[in-house]
Amino acid sequence: MVLVAALSAGGWAADGIEPEAGQPSGPSYFEKSGASSAAEGRLARVTGWIRERAPACPPDAMVSAAQKFLEELHELHPDQEDRLLSEDFPARDVEPALCRQIAAQLKGPQWAALREELARRRVEGILVREGSAGTSSAAEAAGLIEKIKGASGVQFRRLLEGRMEEDDLARLLKKTRAGDSARKAPVSEQARVLTAADIVSEFSRRNQNGAALQRWRAYTVEARLKTSSGQEQRLLLFRMRPDQFRLAVVEDGSTRLVVAGDGREYWQQVPGRPPEILTRERIGTRRYMGEFINPLFSEEGFAFERLADGASGAQKVYRIAVRRADGSTYVSQIDMDGFFETGREEGGRSTRYSDFRQIAGVTFAFREEATDSEGRKGTLELIRVTPNPGLIQDFFKPEAQGGQSYFAVEQLMTRRNETETK
Repeated sequence: MVLVAALSAGGWAADGIEPEAGQPSGPSYFEKSGASSAAEGRLARVTGWIRERAPACPPDAMVSAAQKFLEELHELHPDQEDRLLSEDFPARDVEPALCRQIAAQLKGPQWAALREELARRRVEGILVREGSAGTSSAAEAAGLIEKIKGASGVQFRRLLEGRMEEDDLARLLKKTRAGDSARKAPVSEQARVLTAADIVSEFSRRNQNGAALQRWRAYTVEARLKTSSGQEQRLLLFRMRPDQFRLAVVEDGSTRLVVAGDGREYWQQVPGRPPEILTRERIGTRRYMGEFINPLFSEEGFAFERLADGASGAQKVYRIAVRRADGSTYVSQIDMDGFFETGREEGGRSTRYSDFRQIAGVTFAFREEATDSEGRKGTLELIRVTPNPGLIQDFFKPEAQGGQSYFAVEQLMTRRNETETK
């Protein structure tokens, strides 16, 4: 996921240019629930279920899948979480979600057979739960998976990789059973006929689990910026829907600059001076840091146009012109195989994205390399992204009467984070 802004060659200054950024990792299940005996008991019970269903699964993947399953249950079905340790808990009802989390932890071709078995269990579980299974639900599930595989390689991979949530899978099964799914054309043909809307829609499906973004209300990004001159800065970016942002630029453990806005008013502040209100002209392209998420996730207020395809090295890419409501545009490069956004072209500057990771169901690029119109280069590496940290609107407004407490708080946060990452 991209945090849109301009990466400067000389670093940040009070009137300087901006950075870009990429991905999140939320608090663990134990951080949310507290390391109580009940939480530990739930983790042990879920890990036991995984051992029964996928005994070949490596222990670290079992624990990770169990934690992800419990986090989702805690967030979406707290009533079920409370009953998890009871003897009459209907484990079969949650088996599809559990198998999805297991599959998502299994990386590499050596797990292909196990992932197919987990997909069959998921499909069978949904058929039984909805009362639509025939006399042989296992055989019926295997047959449906074969039909999905033949109709859409994209959907089949999403199913195997645990990237298709239960509601999406249930809808797909209904279409498949009704015979409505159609075989997709080969990728080489798709490249000639897909519209901009088709490509953007596929990007959104491939880069989040189901409707994961709908659960995001705010998030924070911690990143490390290295400019072409070798200067290093630590960036702390806070975002909240719909268009509020706050960026702190830290050097040598001290906050040097804060820039913030809410889509209507923008301001900046440096230590020892009161907040300074910035006009729209003066904030310039930095106002695009208020874009809560990558527009390619089909956010409102953007229009898309397909341009001539291109290439980034040996990788063929779709080129999509993204137009904002204010008329400004940039070109997004989306690779034809994985549908990651691998680059951007904007105002003479190019950016390359890599090191893609999925956090809380959303894909982010953890590394960015930017080159400006003069050939100067800078890199940005994400350290941590935390979804839904509990931000409030007042955090994005300038402090009354020019107070300096924001700087003191952010310095304490920086020292804490630096200690944690050593």
